[in-house]
Amino acid sequence: MMSLASKIGDKVLGRRKELKMTQADLAKNICTQSQVSRIEKNEIMPSSETLYQIARRLNVSMDYFFGVEPVNNTIRGKKICEDYLESKEFETLEVFVDAQLQTILTEYEHRYLTWVKAVCAGYTKPDLEIAIKVLEELLDNPIKHQDYELEASINSSLSIFYKKLKDNEKAENRIRIARSIINENNLFNEVAAKIYYQYSALLISEESYEDALEMANEGINICIRHNILFLLDNLIYVACGAKQELGVISFKDRELCKVGYGLSKLKNNTVQIELYEKELKDYNLKN
Repeated sequence: MMSLASKIGDKVLGRRKELKMTQADLAKNICTQSQVSRIEKNEIMPSSETLYQIARRLNVSMDYFFGVEPVNNTIRGKKICEDYLESKEFETLEVFVDAQLQTILTEYEHRYLTWVKAVCAGYTKPDLEIAIKVLEELLDNPIKHQDYELEASINSSLSIFYKKLKDNEKAENRIRIARSIINENNLFNEVAAKIYYQYSALLISEESYEDALEMANEGINICIRHNILFLLDNLIYVACGAKQELGVISFKDRELCKVGYGLSKLKNNTVQIELYEKELKDYNLKN
């Protein structure tokens, strides 16, 4: 996937040349010519303020750089947020979200983008407490527009950050709430797969292997019933790992493990591939 930074650099270069403007012309009173050059070469990502000033100089809107889809009944820029959350390009995404938060938004759009910004901050800033505070405030202040998937995602993000702080009690409470929201509203999609994987992985870390196996199997069943490949390989790995710890793993489970390994290779999930290869190697040595 072409990174968002690459798209921005290419568009700055293309628009500047279209206007027959030099790098020095574009940089004047905004940044240095060297910075413009590095932006156009996709070496650096400009801050939201610098990008805003560049957009004004090039006589385009901020949407020009991000390729935001037209306004619909959901959220402008949601697809961009989803893509870059998945690819973990948090610093670049943060620039996009900052730009969107400067525009006129509905209450619902503001809530969604605030969640995304908090998630980005949780991974890019040293103080997790700030991100946690923003997410807790979102949950303390619900809005009329009920998006259960978003509410589940906010709780899921809180669970991740509490786990990073080693507060497993709060982490488990939040992921339990997220799971309840998913089940009560029949939201069986990629968000559901993520929540079941997150819950089962948390239980593995707590050595609650029977509960972890139950959560992983529920997640696997959801993926199979609803044709969701997202995180299926991760869920299979957790289920097999829990059975291994419980001493109940069978030949059939090992065959399932090979299926998960194949899925990881198809997705080029390098981290998961390494985990599977170690697991399968250990199994072959024991047998």
